Amino acid sequence: METIRAFIAVDIGEEIRTALGKVQRILQRAHADVKWVKPENIHLTLAFLGNVSIDKIRPLETALDLACQSQAPFSIHVAGTETFGKPRHPRIIWAGITESPALAELQQQTVEALHSVDIEFDARPFSPHLTLGRVKSPKHITALLDALEPEKDSAFGSVEIAEALLIKSALKPAGAKYTVLHRVALS
Repeated sequence: METIRAFIAVDIGEEIRTALGKVQRILQRAHADVKWVKPENIHLTLAFLGNVSIDKIRPLETALDLACQSQAPFSIHVAGTETFGKPRHPRIIWAGITESPALAELQQQTVEALHSVDIEFDARPFSPHLTLGRVKSPKHITALLDALEPEKDSAFGSVEIAEALLIKSALKPAGAKYTVLHRVALS
């Protein structure tokens, strides 16, 4: 049975990608051992699906269309940077999303759509964030954390969310290649 690696996300727009790319360049000066996400690949994941059978894609698209019918477009605000992992040994460097009931509702509708078509997904509690980089080793970590400190309260902009995306993720040596399989307009 053929599968594809996939996730459901929302696009954050060029303005925010540009602002986050500038932060990444500042943080890169610390020369820490971090695999940085290409700015064009930064997105807000609603649900990571992992490997999905090809024959489940069409039913998933239909379920997402139905689930998002009642969701109106909304804005999110991107602000602050933080890490996942231990305070002095981070694993992930990320930018935050200010609290958004509409975003939480969209994520919940996405989960319900996945349940309705029996697709498994990473069911960890939803923690909206934009991954900037993944720490590979403790090399120069103190310099990285020092560089991150001034960005903790930075505002990176706002973007209107008008659609959800079903995205195929192909892992390549140069990094992930994303292809949008389906767009779901919020109405």
